[in-house]
Amino acid sequence: MDVYWFDVAVAGPVTEDQGEALGGVLAARGGIDATVQAGHRGGWVMFSRAADDAVQAVVSAVEDVEAAGMSAAGVTEDRVTAEEIARRAKVTGSSVRYWVSGARGPGGFPEPAVRRQRASLYSWAEVSRWLAAARLGEVDHLAAETARACVLVGAALTVRYGLRELPRHDRPLIARLVA
Repeated sequence: MDVYWFDVAVAGPVTEDQGEALGGVLAARGGIDATVQAGHRGGWVMFSRAADDAVQAVVSAVEDVEAAGMSAAGVTEDRVTAEEIARRAKVTGSSVRYWVSGARGPGGFPEPAVRRQRASLYSWAEVSRWLAAARLGEVDHLAAETARACVLVGAALTVRYGLRELPRHDRPLIARLVA
């Protein structure tokens, strides 16, 4: 088993009772592998979950959070700055800037997921795939697997909550797309 690091976003107020309930759920599972940072506006549950693969780790964590009475709104391990890409890939910041600009490497570096003036955010799932395909830098395959799992599980949570908002007659249409 490997250990996967990621965060589950929780919506709405998170009570002390829910935090204690999560401790009970985790203890029953075999050990506390999470820390809660949340309050009246929601927050995060940070996990270091041992599992056979990243999808199992992330899905089981979402299930544990929801079993404690919290509302899982998303998962993340995916957004990284160029500086973080350099650190993870064990290359210089200049190398990453060259890849981003297309001045070096095979081209086609992933576009930022979030453009910002100073430090745009990139999808680590996309960047790690690009690095592996380009054979540039080092790729932490567990982190890349976790990032991909977070993207997929986050999308599933978005669809799940979106379905609740749709009229009943439209729900099968969306379900067909994701089945």
